[in-house]
Amino acid sequence: MMNVNLYSPNAILVNLDENKVLIDKNSEEVIYPASLTKMMTVLVAIEQIPNLQEEIVLGNNIFNHLYEANASLAGFLPNEKLTLEDLLYGSMLPSGAEASIGLAEYIAGSERKFVNLMNEKAQQLGMENTHFMNTTGLHHTEHYTTVKDMSLLLQYALTNDEFRQVYTAERYSIKPTNRHPEGITFTNKMFQNMTTRALPGGEILGGKTG
Repeated sequence: MMNVNLYSPNAILVNLDENKVLIDKNSEEVIYPASLTKMMTVLVAIEQIPNLQEEIVLGNNIFNHLYEANASLAGFLPNEKLTLEDLLYGSMLPSGAEASIGLAEYIAGSERKFVNLMNEKAQQLGMENTHFMNTTGLHHTEHYTTVKDMSLLLQYALTNDEFRQVYTAERYSIKPTNRHPEGITFTNKMFQNMTTRALPGGEILGGKTG
């Protein structure tokens, strides 16, 4: 096991080629995932959506409590007409809570029903110490995971081509909409403070802040 000085109290590093854990630091300690939650939201959404170019309108009801909660937002506006693909990138890159709830309501009829799908998926993947209460990662005592469980999620999710494309995108541009006539361009939050993706012997392909 590698010995590395880590700022984070919880970490896991897995070599997927050999299915070998290289670094493990309190990986089974229960933590609050915050916006890392949106990796599960996006995965479940992709698996439920037959046509990513389908258009939906983000209703007013989505926004009010998110403004109050000071949630991380992509910058979409009430009654904006967008594709489901736009919402996937809006959830992952700028970590937009309104995009996550928009996906949930479209797919399952409500965020609560969509969360049931997230918890079912977690069980399927063997995420034994994970339980979701929302699609966004807003704090709730019953909304928790471990970094080990998150690694199981990613290991599975990266085999899905659409998820991998969203997860590894550095930027994504949305075509002009009824509320943004110039369109919108998102940048992956994780890359905003990095000067380079390069690492000794490799590069960082993707990631999610949380």
